[in-house]
Amino acid sequence: MSLADVASLAGVSPGTVSRALSRPDMVQPDTRQRVREAAERLGYVANGAARALAMRRTATVGALIPRFGGSSFPSMVQALESTLAEHGYTLLLSAPDHARARDPALLRTLLERGVDAVALLGSDHPPAFHAMLAAHPRPCVRLWGAPDGPGPCVTFDEGAAIDAIVDHLAALGHRRLAFIGGRVADNERARWRRHGLLQAVARRGMTLADDAMIECDYGFREGHVAMQALLARRLPVTATLCGNDYLAAGALSALHAAGWEVPRRMSLAGFNDNDFAPFLQPPLTTVRVPIAEMGERAGLYLVDALAGRAPAAPALLAAGLVARGSTGEAPRG
Repeated sequence: MSLADVASLAGVSPGTVSRALSRPDMVQPDTRQRVREAAERLGYVANGAARALAMRRTATVGALIPRFGGSSFPSMVQALESTLAEHGYTLLLSAPDHARARDPALLRTLLERGVDAVALLGSDHPPAFHAMLAAHPRPCVRLWGAPDGPGPCVTFDEGAAIDAIVDHLAALGHRRLAFIGGRVADNERARWRRHGLLQAVARRGMTLADDAMIECDYGFREGHVAMQALLARRLPVTATLCGNDYLAAGALSALHAAGWEVPRRMSLAGFNDNDFAPFLQPPLTTVRVPIAEMGERAGLYLVDALAGRAPAAPALLAAGLVARGSTGEAPRG
């Protein structure tokens, strides 16, 4: 089955078929649909190796997105993949556990596959990564990294997001807080969140003592165990902030099991606004982070760069408080 057969069935030229399958953004939607239907009907599969050799491109983008327990990265990756697919690019994803996230072999493998562009999670990468990208230049974008890091980055204002949740708790009369967060040694986002929280609490004259902070992996079970540990310490805290909603959901379960009413006896808040947050009991107060939008914007940035359009540096995205039933006025006395 040849490209000419697809062209004949779709009623277009072979060149149009080639563009519809390799650069769909260059073809009108109705024509593109006819070509795809014809290709599917005939079972046509393009010779990717030959096309890559002729075009000197593979129409692939490599992404290195490490896993950190229960996280929101799948939503970001899905948005990145969907955006790239709309413009004819296939995403090659490397998703190692965090212990292998800095292994240069991960990026080297993507480059050896001939990816046209690269997307990296965060800003904290080993020198070998920078050396490889300098030796093999191609469009590269970072997601959820430091805005002032090397190269373009699609991210949001972490400081403003933390200020929003701390302001919310302060307005409810909370002065002594606890924090359950990710491990700062191997997760730059966990480091930013903890550092930003300590600064925000200090500016408002609130208290977040060392023994009221617990580091753990991100996950429901980990949040449950961490909250059990906090309750065992009998600390005079009235609100607990969690580094993400998975931790908060686990913490909420531990509070229920211990007979602590939320929010009458303890207010609880999370981060990210995962899809389950409104359905917890009580519904979880959290900060909505533009996770999917980061993936989409990163995809569009790379598409523009690959098309030679010199995209502007990505602007900071907005994050905002979502107040629900898990936070309330601080207990008196």
